[in-house]
Order: sequence, then structure tokens, then C-alpha cells
Amino acid sequence: MNLDVWSIGILIIIFQGLFLLSILLLSPNKRNKRGNLYLFWIILVLIWFLTEFLAIRNTFNFNLTIFYGTRYGSWFLLGPLTFFYFNSIIDKEWKLTTKGLMHFLPFIVFVIIIPIFFIDIINTRQVDYGMLSVFDHRKKIISPIQYTYSFIFIIQFIHLGYYLFRNLRLIKHYSAKLKLEYATIDSTIKWSIGFNITLLFILLFSAIFLYILLVSDIYRRHLDYVYVLPIGILFYLIGYYLMNAEWKSIEKKGQKYTKSSLKTEDIAAHINKLNELMSSKKVYLDNEIRLHDIAKMMDISSHHASQLINENFGCSFFDFINQFRVKEAKKLIIKNPKYTLLRIAFDAGFNNKTSFVNAFKKFEKKTPSSFRKEHIAN
Repeated sequence: MNLDVWSIGILIIIFQGLFLLSILLLSPNKRNKRGNLYLFWIILVLIWFLTEFLAIRNTFNFNLTIFYGTRYGSWFLLGPLTFFYFNSIIDKEWKLTTKGLMHFLPFIVFVIIIPIFFIDIINTRQVDYGMLSVFDHRKKIISPIQYTYSFIFIIQFIHLGYYLFRNLRLIKHYSAKLKLEYATIDSTIKWSIGFNITLLFILLFSAIFLYILLVSDIYRRHLDYVYVLPIGILFYLIGYYLMNAEWKSIEKKGQKYTKSSLKTEDIAAHINKLNELMSSKKVYLDNEIRLHDIAKMMDISSHHASQLINENFGCSFFDFINQFRVKEAKKLIIKNPKYTLLRIAFDAGFNNKTSFVNAFKKFEKKTPSSFRKEHIAN
């Protein structure tokens, strides 16, 4: 094996992945967290892909067809695993069903079953120069099954892209649900988005590399790494956050109020009590405040509290609370011009500066720093 700088880099990433697997296996706290079972399999599959790439690049031959799964469609496995992972963290009651196993059907058919019954699915040229070499201008004899697998090679990446976009839709829906119950959305959402975006970039880099290879007809070995090394970034995302993330639970009940038991004659009294909690008690200063907490103070259900806010204030619980926090922040900026924005953010009830700036821009159409400069100038 020729261990050049690039190969050593891949080995480092592989060992990093193995280290993450060992933590997931040996730590009961990590092992029992929601979604980490699927995270374990995702990491294992990525390690498999990297090991396969390293073996091909260094012409190290394993007498095991399935090991070189990328040629047959092994990326069909990654999309469903990521989809199951995000379903499991969004809904704590979600479980993989027999019907759900159908997502693995393309992998089972093209990577496991067909190679058992067919010989010479992949010809020598595809092994030496890549699966897409059947589309170049050189004369060659290619069987129908070999042509089929060249298309399967492309389809497996499109298949993964489809699941990644589904994951992003799940996260968007989860984020919207969180805003109905929580006044603060932590960075778990950003990291989960980053997970999918990183995989999408890997697919993009792969497509660019393969396009350059086909158009130029010149193999540039170093370009292999534009889609291999980003997997190292993915391991970073997994290792430093996703594996330790605490995912908030959300109510499964939909926000439909047509059959609500909330009495019309009680709405005015509830709104007055809600306004009192905001103006007198300033409950929004608690950066961990939840819809459940507000409902408990008002002695009503969370569903009714959500209905009051949605129908009478025209916004989610998240925006309702943050409007008051922004107003509080404006008062603090005017009263204490020397305070840092981070201190203003915490004193107004936000738990980080980014959320503070985003909320301020949403409701005031300007940044907190711009508001402070305008106030000082005036």
C-alpha cells in the first residue's frame, strides 16, 4: 500500500469514525439517546465507503464483491438510514416498521441479490477506469447488465439526494412545531441542517468530478478528494454535536382549533391574564420558558394556550415571546448604551446572541447595533 499524504488523511478520517463508533458502543448515555442507533449505522457505512476508496486507490484487492459496493449501488443504503435517523429524533415514538424496510429494497436488489445470480456484472474496464467509462468514445464490448449498472451508479447518488431533501423538509417541519411550544430554538436545528448540507456538497463534488472526468477524458487523481475529504467534516458534525444532542419533544396533536373546547366567553379573561404575565411578571425573561409553562400559570391546557396566541396575536409562541424580548432589549440598549450586545441579549431573555440578532432584525428590520448607533446619534 502506497501511503501518501492523501491516503494518510483518509486513514485519519477512518480512525476518527472508528473512535466515534467506539463511543457510541461503550457509553450507555450515548448509546441510549434518541436516534443514535441509526447514527451508528450511518458512521459505519461512511467508514465502509472510505475504506473501499482507499483500497481502490492503492490497488489493494479484497476477494469480496460486496466490499466494492459503490460499483453496485451501496449508496442506496445511506439515504434511508439518514431518513430513519431524522424521523427517530423528531418523533420519540417513531419506530421502524416492516413497511419501512422497503426503503432498503434498491440496496438489497442491486448490491446483494443480483450479484449472486449474475457473473461479470462489472467488466475490467469499469473496474480500472470507473463505472462511467462505458460512456466514453473508445470502442468496447459492453453487456446490457453492465450498461444497467453504469446507470445504477448514477441513480444511487440521485437517490441519496432525494432523501437528503426529504430530511431537510422534516427538519423544517420539526422547527415549525418547536416554535409553537418553545420560545428558544437551540443550535440542534443548525447542526442537523449542516449534516444534510454536508452530504449534499459531497454529492455535488462527486458530480463535478465525474463530469470533468467524462468531458476532459483525463483522470486527475487528486480530484478524488473533493468528495472524499468532506466526509471528515461530516464526522466532525457527528462527533462534536449530533451524537450528544438533546432533541426536544413536540406535541403530536395538530394545531386545528375547529373542535376546540375553549369557551368564547373565557377568551377575554385568558388574554388579560396572558398580558399580565408578559407585562407585570415578564415571564419572557426566562430563556427556558415553554408554552407548557405559560399554560400552567394560566391554568389551561397547552393546546388552548397555543390557540389563544395563534388566533388572537397572529403568531407562533416563539414569535410571541421574542417580540417582548426585543422590546425589552430596546429599553436596555437605550438605558444602558455601554452594555455589550451579548449582555443585552441575556438580560432580555435570549440564550445566545445569534437568536437575539435574528429576532431583532425580524421585528425591527434592523440589527441591534444599528439601533444603538441611531439612538446614540439622536
